[in-house]
Amino acid sequence: MAFQFKGVKLWQQLYDDEVFAVKLSDGEIGYCSVMGRMGDHFALGLYVGDEGYQSYRLLLDADHESLDDVAMGNLMTSQSCLQCSFENKDMLSDEELDEVRQYAQEHDKPLRGRNAFPQFTKYRAGRFPWRYDANVDEVRICDALSASVALKKVLRQYSKEELGLCSLRENPKKIPMLAYEGNRWSVKYTILPSAALTYPEPLFSNEVLAARLKRKKKTEIWECGTLRLPTAIQEEGHEDEAPYYPLALVYVELGTELVQQPIVTEGEDAEEMMNEFAVQLQDSDRLPKTIYCGDDRCFALLKDLCGKAGIQIERTDELEALDEVLQDLLEHMADDEDDLSPEEELAELTGALMRMSDTELRTAPPEIVNMLYSLVEAGELPDELSKRIRQLFRRKQ
Repeated sequence: MAFQFKGVKLWQQLYDDEVFAVKLSDGEIGYCSVMGRMGDHFALGLYVGDEGYQSYRLLLDADHESLDDVAMGNLMTSQSCLQCSFENKDMLSDEELDEVRQYAQEHDKPLRGRNAFPQFTKYRAGRFPWRYDANVDEVRICDALSASVALKKVLRQYSKEELGLCSLRENPKKIPMLAYEGNRWSVKYTILPSAALTYPEPLFSNEVLAARLKRKKKTEIWECGTLRLPTAIQEEGHEDEAPYYPLALVYVELGTELVQQPIVTEGEDAEEMMNEFAVQLQDSDRLPKTIYCGDDRCFALLKDLCGKAGIQIERTDELEALDEVLQDLLEHMADDEDDLSPEEELAELTGALMRMSDTELRTAPPEIVNMLYSLVEAGELPDELSKRIRQLFRRKQ
């Protein structure tokens, strides 16, 4: 299916934000983004269900120029999709290379030139990009690849405008959906879900502690936020699972600028973080009367606890003290990492850039784009990556 998808060259007609849907064989709806219009990075991204669609819209709609390092890190680790991409052989593991070469030999598929090797990558929120880890992933990507091939045939009879294919930035209410019925693919339509990404809102059930906190005197103002720590952790004994990016809840007391001990969790356990926060409130001599939250996840996390503890909670984007603390935390972690040689740092950067989609590269902050061009002009990046960067930003040599 990957080779068939590559053969029809659907990216010649679609931009990556002209998303269409597919009714998957397990009943879920997937949202497909075809990458490759700029002629270099060829891929199909499948975003499954509301969560997948919302993670795509979060990336598409973000004002990347205004994002700081913390917000950018949270954004880039929020993606939820299955991707089939075509890479150069040096981007694949030995196991992947063996599988592709064996298949190509058995089915007489050429593996010549650039971007010849299919690679399958799973992106999960809070996790390092990883291989597919379940049969359902393989079935879903095959559904999406098959639907993409069928859409190519439909586009020989109808224009994108006639089908209702347009950029999601135009905020369409519905988009075309490919559905397999009666041994063939047909075009239907589906209403798009809300683009707003939602977060768990745990309920605080410790009534005794809630009553105790409600009686305590409250005088301070705290700023609070969450961030993904930038170092992926591979759990011992779980080498077959994708490493995770720890989630941290950080808060600072205004006036004194006192930074409390961050609460760090291995995964997405919102209730665990909320309960730990309640314990820290109980142990504190200076309780907040107001907590300002710098992100939606933090607000959802603490909303019920604060209501039951008699603490006012508000969501705001203007938190100077917290922003400084979070930036210092990221820099401190970077200083603590093992020093890499310049060659190792460049190799890591090159690998990360090669894995990024056209949308991710095109929406990078200007300072990042300028840094990339400095590397391009200095001849530090591989030729294929340099060409892709020039094409994406339409800068001439």
